[in-house]
Amino acid sequence: MGGPDAWTVLRMADFRQQVAVLRAHYDILPLDEALTAPPRPGGRPRAVLTFDDGEIGMHRHLLPFVQHENLPVTVYVATDQIATGRPFWFDRVMNACQTEHPTQLDLEDEGLGRWQLPGRDARDRWQVLGPLLERLKQILPPDRERIADRIATTLPAPLADRCLAPMTPQQLAELGACPLVTIGAHSDCHNLLDQIPLASARDSIQRSRELLRGWTGQEVAHFAYPNGNHTPALGQAVADLGFRSATILGMDLARAGDDRFALPRVAIGRYDSLPRFRLRLAVI
Repeated sequence: MGGPDAWTVLRMADFRQQVAVLRAHYDILPLDEALTAPPRPGGRPRAVLTFDDGEIGMHRHLLPFVQHENLPVTVYVATDQIATGRPFWFDRVMNACQTEHPTQLDLEDEGLGRWQLPGRDARDRWQVLGPLLERLKQILPPDRERIADRIATTLPAPLADRCLAPMTPQQLAELGACPLVTIGAHSDCHNLLDQIPLASARDSIQRSRELLRGWTGQEVAHFAYPNGNHTPALGQAVADLGFRSATILGMDLARAGDDRFALPRVAIGRYDSLPRFRLRLAVI
C-alpha cells in the first residue's frame, strides 16, 4: 500500500488481485459474522481480511478501496504509535534500511554481527532485513528500542516517500467510522507479550482497547497478539478482559473448533506472487 520496499507492505495492485481471487472462492465477511453466523450447508468457505499495527497506509490506501469495493476488513491497531506519532521499532528499522546504495550495518558490539544491505534490489534487501528483524525480536524491549534508534541514526536518512508512519488519532477515527471496518486491539506497546510480565501485557492490552474506544467509538471486541506470540496465560487474560476472539499467525486456515483465543491466520506479504497466494489459501 505504498511506503517502503518491505515484505510487510502490500502493493495496492497486488491486493486488488488477491481480493479478486478471494471473492471467486470465498465469502469475505466481517469478523463478527464469520465467528457467529452458522455455516450454510454446501456454502462456500469464509474469509476475513485482517491488517495489523495502524500505519498511515490503512487510511490513505485501504479505506478508499474498502469503500469503493464494499469490502469488510478488520484492522488490529497498536496504539502507542498512534498516540505519540513515533513509529514502532520495527518500522524505524525498516525505514532506515531503505538504502539506495549498498551499505554495511555493523552491530558486532551488540552481538548481532554485520549486515550487508544491498542497494536498489528490494527483494535482496528483504533477504537481509527480514532476518535482522527476527534477531532483534529476541532481544529484550529496552535494548531493542536502543538498537533500533542506533540503526536509524547510523544509516543514511531514508527517502520520505518510502517511510512507514502511523495514522493520527483523527485518521484512525475516520477509518473506524466506516461501517465496513472493524477495529481490533493489538496492544499498546507492541512488545512480544510473552517476553514481558503477564501483568504488564494485560495492562497494555487493556490500554489499547480503552484508547481505541475513545478514538473510534467502537466496541473493540477482538485482539491480535503482536507478532503472533501468545501463551495459554495470555489467552486467558484476553478472555478475562472480555474480548470475543484473539488471533495469532499460525500460517494455517482457521477451522471449526479452533481455540477462539488463538485463531490462526495466513500472512501474505509484498513478495508473495499470486500463485503463492493461491497455494497459501489452498485454492486449487
